[in-house]
This record gives sequence, structure tokens and C-alpha cells, in this order.
Amino acid sequence: MANTSTRGILLTMLSAVTFGFAFTLGPMTYGEAGSNPVTLTFLRNFLSLPVLLAILWYQGISLQVSAKELWSLTILGGIGNAVTTLMLFIAFSLIDVGVATTIHFIYPVFVTIGCVLFYKERLGLQKFIALLIATAGIACFFLGVDMSAGFSGGTFLGLFLAVASGVTYAFYIIYMDKSGLKNQPVFKISFYVALMSSIAMGIFGIGTGELTLTTLTPQAWFISTVFALLCTVVALSLLQIGIKHVGASTAAILTTFEPITSIICGVLLLGETVTTIKIVACALIMTGVVTLSLAKQKKPPEEAVTVPEG
Repeated sequence: MANTSTRGILLTMLSAVTFGFAFTLGPMTYGEAGSNPVTLTFLRNFLSLPVLLAILWYQGISLQVSAKELWSLTILGGIGNAVTTLMLFIAFSLIDVGVATTIHFIYPVFVTIGCVLFYKERLGLQKFIALLIATAGIACFFLGVDMSAGFSGGTFLGLFLAVASGVTYAFYIIYMDKSGLKNQPVFKISFYVALMSSIAMGIFGIGTGELTLTTLTPQAWFISTVFALLCTVVALSLLQIGIKHVGASTAAILTTFEPITSIICGVLLLGETVTTIKIVACALIMTGVVTLSLAKQKKPPEEAVTVPEG
């Protein structure tokens, strides 16, 4: 039992580290490499489709869905995934990847708020304190911009989009739970979400002229492919195995290694800086998220398993 638990912990941590590292690769395709947030969002989903299809075929999982499920998957992919990913990737072009990822990781707070406001779930003292701590962390980022960068438009927009991506991803989680899609196999949901996201971003990219597939350098194609496979196949698979061994609540706590990894990789690979205000803000957000996860451990084991955005 101990060995199984240890394996689950290690695999979940490895999944979080993989997600965090992969996010650092995205901005490397921008600018002279020929890509942009719209193109990267499209490729992140489109390039994963053949692999997801192969996994479903190997596992003998049917692609058949009802008309109602298809509509729910369209909403999940178009709004919950495509919009979330696009806003986060735009944020990557405006602020540090580590900062954007950490702020995005505030989504459990918005999940809690959404469930309290729209589904009348009870907000206990522990959750309330967690919300205050995490909110203070976000406020630190905005205050840091106000004091050190003159509240510049680009930086403010990046922070806003990172927060907004947390809101739309919270919608993704709540909608998947309440729509009944949580009972479907994980990779089946991932396939349809990636498919609907690809269609949505393809239409949007062509309409806006932001889908720049013909200008991508070989390096950008390689990085985009590695990025898509790391997020959709490697990290997701490791996370699902980890959840089976340690449970969803423990896995939720361990996934806090994702933004920590993004911060470290951002410094090492992208030359991003670490300041006192960033450290304080990240610490507050992670404390709030972990506190929320510990509060959720009191819920029954049949609670829906949610997968961190990657």
C-alpha cells in the first residue's frame, strides 16, 4: 500500500512538473519563430488529435456520443478549453509565464465561488479563509505592477487575462461536473474537447488572420508538437494514474508543483526575473489553493475528478 501511494505521489508530481515545463515552451514559438497565441492554441489541440485517437482505439473506447453530449462537449471545448487556453497564451506574451501560470492556478477559488453562488453549496470557514488568502495573492501581483511598472497597459492586460483564464477554466470544471460528462472516459472527453477547440480556433484564426501556419519555422513546429504531446498525452496520463493511487484531493494539492515549475523554468529558459512581490504573491495563492484542497478532502470519495489545465 505504501509503495502504491508513493508511486501515485511521484507520478502526480511528475505530471505537474511536465505541465509546468511544457507551458514554458509555448512562448518560444512567438515572434520570429512565426507563431502567436491563436496559432499555438490551435496546434496545442489539433496536433494531439491523432495521439488521442490512437489511445482510444488501443483502449477499445467508442467515440459514440449522444446529441446532448455532443452539444455539451462543444461548449466545453469552445468556451471552457479554447477561450481559456487562448487567454492564458496571450497572457504569456505580456507577462512572465510563471506569473501567468500561478494566477491561472487560482481557478479552484472560482470553482468554489461558482458553486456557492449558483448551486447554493455551503461556504465553510476554512474555504472562506482560503479565498481571502488566494485573493490577497492576486492583489499582490496587481499592486506590484502599480508600484514598479506604472500600471502599464500590456502588463495589466496580461494579469487580467490570467485571472480571466482561471474564471473560464472554473466554468470548464463546473460544467463538466454538472453536465454529466465526468462519467465519460478521460481520454474520450479530451479527444472531443481538443476537436471542438481545434474547430473553434481554426475558424477564429482564419477569420482574424491570426492562424499563421505557413510562417512557422521548423523549430516552432517542433516545439508546438512537443508542447501538445507533453500536455495532452504525457502529463494527462501521469495525472490519471496518480489520481487512481492517491485520490483526487491529494492529487489537487500535488499539482501545485505546476506553477512552481513554470516559475523555475521561466527563470532558467526565458530569463524571467524573481522579485519579492512575486514570491509573496505566489506563496499566498499556493497557500489558498492547498487550503481549499484540504477542505475538499472532507467530501465523499465519489466527488468528480477534475484535471488541471494543460
